[in-house]
Amino acid sequence: MKDEFIAHGSYTISNCGGYLIQVSDFGDSARMKDSYGSDNPKVSEWFEIEYIQDEDNPEGDLIAVIDPEGYNIPLSLVMRI
Repeated sequence: MKDEFIAHGSYTISNCGGYLIQVSDFGDSARMKDSYGSDNPKVSEWFEIEYIQDEDNPEGDLIAVIDPEGYNIPLSLVMRI
């Protein structure tokens, strides 16, 4: 199926769950799927992976983030599965 969700990693928010992450074939965008154990987990739209300045280290490198104005998931905190 063309639009099938294939998880490449997971992002944990708490002991209750988090999100499964799918990265596009080109590696320039990602989408999320709820991982809280619901009967009908929702899959987000595709978000471009953006590079922003780390607030804790303004002199450091840029960090890759999925949807900084919404989900705000740093890719450095996504565990590969």
